[in-house]
Amino acid sequence: MAKHGTDPVLQQLVHAVNESRQAAVPLTVSVHGTVLSGALVAEETYFADLVEANPLMTALQPSSGLLGKDYAKDVSAESGHHLHLVADRGPAEGRWRISLEAIDGWQLNAGGDGQKDGKGPFERLLGA
Repeated sequence: MAKHGTDPVLQQLVHAVNESRQAAVPLTVSVHGTVLSGALVAEETYFADLVEANPLMTALQPSSGLLGKDYAKDVSAESGHHLHLVADRGPAEGRWRISLEAIDGWQLNAGGDGQKDGKGPFERLLGA
């Protein structure tokens, strides 16, 4: 099977969410036949949520320093290559870290709190 590249639009959306550190964008992704729906969140939010749900996960949070500087550098270097989704329903409910290269397709979901202002996700993230 031919390998496809990362969608530059999705990559830019992930970058904008990571930069915002607070945004949550309603999103559905298809990954090798599995469909996940939920909120695209910043990497920082993903790790903070992991620790909040289970304090034993503190070591995985790059800012903790518990796994060393190389770990923190590696996570930082990979941040633009993964999206962080909080799936909100079905058997796949929970926090997901997904390689952008693994995503076959995606869709911005209508509705959600962020849609009430009439702005799209990029417009909100960029403060336009």
